[in-house]
Amino acid sequence: MSLHGLRRDERGTTLTELVVGMGAAVVVLLSLSILVVITLGHTTRVSARVDATQQARLSLNRVIDQLHSACIAPKVPPIRKESTDTELRFIHATGADVSPTPTLSVIAFSGSSLIQSDYEWKEGSAPFWIFKTTPSRTVQLTDQVAPIAGRPIFSYYGYASGAISATPLPTPLSELDASRTIHVTAALMANARKGKAEDATPARIQGSATLRLSASSYNPLAPSLPCQ
Repeated sequence: MSLHGLRRDERGTTLTELVVGMGAAVVVLLSLSILVVITLGHTTRVSARVDATQQARLSLNRVIDQLHSACIAPKVPPIRKESTDTELRFIHATGADVSPTPTLSVIAFSGSSLIQSDYEWKEGSAPFWIFKTTPSRTVQLTDQVAPIAGRPIFSYYGYASGAISATPLPTPLSELDASRTIHVTAALMANARKGKAEDATPARIQGSATLRLSASSYNPLAPSLPCQ
């Protein structure tokens, strides 16, 4: 084609085609932006749920570990009377393994937190320990937790018919029921902490501890006491 013909050639992108192309590009970019926002939101919620689960699990494991060290003396029940479905009162060992010191701990659900208060041993020997009335330490174990719907945070079980009873003991525990408690369960609903995707799905955290030094007898008539 001659130079004069090239100058007169009107072939190329029209304004309409340009507008359509720009519109398609905007739609693609908008779709990609929505996809990125949705992906980031989902990732944030998953991360928040994992974080809440880890924090609650660590705290609950800490409680269970303390219960596992609750048998300081044989046949001395570690669970204390007046324990409820939101407040666990128990004695456990602290200090050196050779000469453990009894400590009274109270783990209570308050607001949306689990708070532990420890009371130092004052005087007396098992099972007549006397503890100080002022806590030596109070610490928040975890926050942003709640009871699982229709289920208490702490449940206490005795021994019946050769096995751990399927029916929890009534709370607050009487002195008799506290002396019969050989199994404790804990259950929490862990919510995402403030500022970390608070709409994330809560996670259920559960744990349990059996307060025994030896296996329970399968004989339905044989008594099974804590720390036996």
